[in-house]
Amino acid sequence: MAIMTELKHAWIITIKEFKLLSRKKALLIPLILFPIIMIIFFGYGMGGTVKNAPILIINDDTGTASNSLVQQIGSYTGKYNGEPMFSITYAKDMSRSKAESQIDAGVYKAVLLIPSDYSDKLAKNESVALTLLTDSSDTTTSGIITNFMRQLFAKAGLVSLNVPNIYGNLEYLDFLTPAVIALTVFMGSVATTGSAIAGEKEDGTIVRMLMTPVSKRAVILGKTIYQLIMQLGRAVILILAAYFLVGFHMNGSWFLVALVLIIFTLGGVGMGIVMSTRVDDMESFFQLNMLVTLPSMFITGVFFPLSSVPDWMRYIAYLLPLTYANDAMRTIMIKGQGLSAISTDLVILLLFALITFTAGVHLFRREA
Repeated sequence: MAIMTELKHAWIITIKEFKLLSRKKALLIPLILFPIIMIIFFGYGMGGTVKNAPILIINDDTGTASNSLVQQIGSYTGKYNGEPMFSITYAKDMSRSKAESQIDAGVYKAVLLIPSDYSDKLAKNESVALTLLTDSSDTTTSGIITNFMRQLFAKAGLVSLNVPNIYGNLEYLDFLTPAVIALTVFMGSVATTGSAIAGEKEDGTIVRMLMTPVSKRAVILGKTIYQLIMQLGRAVILILAAYFLVGFHMNGSWFLVALVLIIFTLGGVGMGIVMSTRVDDMESFFQLNMLVTLPSMFITGVFFPLSSVPDWMRYIAYLLPLTYANDAMRTIMIKGQGLSAISTDLVILLLFALITFTAGVHLFRREA
């Protein structure tokens, strides 16, 4: 009888937990959707493939040999899921500096320079060197393009390929580090701000706090200042660790990095406040936070370039602020570019910060 009584009580507790769960509307949806979303995003976002990578061929030669080479490259049929790996465009009379500026701007992933004496040298059985400029800040795509070109020219004994490192000798770690910093700041600012407010709501701390002379404005300002200091400190530690432990080199402005991270942190704080006002306890917040923030790391180009994901997923990525933070951080830290190169990213991140922070302040004042 004692066992039956214990089982009966256990069943009552079980029913009670399910009833509590049914009342947490914000928790039900993430519990169901999160594993489905993770399967989809893991499967497609971590593929590491290349599709439609833009390549420019600058042919300054007027002979037949270069035309044959251009046709050979253009007819390359390497595909992934029916889509070509490369998208080839052609030009003449473009200087190397202009070609590098096109790569800096992200217009092309690689530029092949065919010299004006290409056909003449081959006709005389003389060796000739072609130059391949690549966006080595995207180590995955540039590596695939370089390997393809090397294999192509290996068949022609007189043709060699010169691949200068326009951004220095980069590895996958250099591609990864700036985006990991942006990801850390994003997830950290959203999670710590939101969980703190959700926890204070759950245990009644925030009500007691607001019964003191402290205003709601001061509460928000204090949490924001805390996040700015903590996230910038984490970013500096990550950069220094990458430099001393694995040899990462910072090519750009520390001021611009700080500017991007401050704006991005403000947006993350705002998002954390918005999410915390929509839930009543910590458990619900953590489920909602995972649904909103965690999948974004797989489709915003943190681990692999955006060209590696399906088109429909890339459209989603362009709606997520982490995509633009990743691009801005890589443009500054790897390419060493200035403010003009990240102006579009900054405008979008400013809009994200303005919208989420304004909404967060409004909801916090209404809910608290």
